[in-house]
Amino acid sequence: MKRNFLAILFSFFYIFCFSQARVVINDNGYIVIDNSAFIVLDNSSANALTTLGTGGNIVSEDEADVIQWEINTNTGTYVIPWTTSSGVKIPLSINKTTSGVGGTAEFILSTWECATDMNAPWPAAVTNMNWPSTVDGSLAVADRFWHINALSYSAKPDITLIMNYNPAANELAGTNTLIETNLLAQRFNTVVGHWETYKLFGANDAANDRVTGIVVPSADFFEDWILVDNLVPLPIELSTFEVDCNQGEVTIGWITQSEINNDYFVVEKSFDAVNFFELTKVQGSGNSNIPNYYSAFDGNPSNGINYYRLKQVDFNGATNYHEITSTSCNLNGFTVDQLLLNNKTLNFNISTTLDEKIKVYFYDYRGRIISIKSQSIGSGNNSIKLSNLEISTGIYMLSIVGEFNSYATKLMNK
Repeated sequence: MKRNFLAILFSFFYIFCFSQARVVINDNGYIVIDNSAFIVLDNSSANALTTLGTGGNIVSEDEADVIQWEINTNTGTYVIPWTTSSGVKIPLSINKTTSGVGGTAEFILSTWECATDMNAPWPAAVTNMNWPSTVDGSLAVADRFWHINALSYSAKPDITLIMNYNPAANELAGTNTLIETNLLAQRFNTVVGHWETYKLFGANDAANDRVTGIVVPSADFFEDWILVDNLVPLPIELSTFEVDCNQGEVTIGWITQSEINNDYFVVEKSFDAVNFFELTKVQGSGNSNIPNYYSAFDGNPSNGINYYRLKQVDFNGATNYHEITSTSCNLNGFTVDQLLLNNKTLNFNISTTLDEKIKVYFYDYRGRIISIKSQSIGSGNNSIKLSNLEISTGIYMLSIVGEFNSYATKLMNK
């Protein structure tokens, strides 16, 4: 009877205010907030909402069904005994460690299970479920949102959260691809308009169905939270990766906007954009939410096109590769031009200032050699022709290896 009575009570009153009093829920009693109702706790003490006996339950299950707690500048640990509509206890603990500035400030609190594994409905301030590219990360997220808003503070407080979740299939399983022991807290940054990939919070405590130690400083107080598989967010957000050949040396530079558990980078080099080898290692910044600038050098580039790519390595050894980029170096007057691939024949010209012996390799994108030709070239222009090539439509590679120079490029046969 207690559960039904309180559910009806809060369904019909838009605001129910407990002024300078306490709400005590005893022996597993229920309060159900429904129909966009508010419970207003006009008592800043941490014991203004407490449970006794076998505990208590408050059901929200909608962003608009909220507790408005007039905490003001008080500090302490505030516990909201959230419970799912199916009766699973998922309490939220807010340890308010600094006062903040705001004599009439309050916390606005709600939580709700999403209707589908694609995490709908979203909070009002959330515009996407991306991390932060165009890839939707909904299936790597527990199907529940938490709204924790410090309202009317001119300077927000520092808090530490403990977020409990429902481990049942309807929140973690279904079509989701997450691993429970990887869950950490993630928040939506309304300034940049995406979920923060560079800053995950807390420590996983899957044995007790919760994430603990979620430290939120006042300067970074955003209101909407999820629990995400910490292996899914991109380890780095790369904004640029550029290479440039100048006076016989290649300068390689890149910028990260954010990093998660980033141990180091490996700059890899290739002469054909297929077979790469390690050029150098560069130490990463670990965890960062500010731009970081990196550079490396290749003091021994080959003549012609040099290919480079970036491998990023996490602290746990996981690796991620980023796109290939290239630059052309003209060394010792060796250039290749007038490339024409047509009718199973490849024609090109080599201009050089040196006499040397070369080998010409022509192969497909899988590295299978189609033709090899050995030839001596001399100072000036040298016309080279490969005939009777067994090729079809697709991408092919040309590699020229000489005594003093080398060259490689991609070719498209249409």
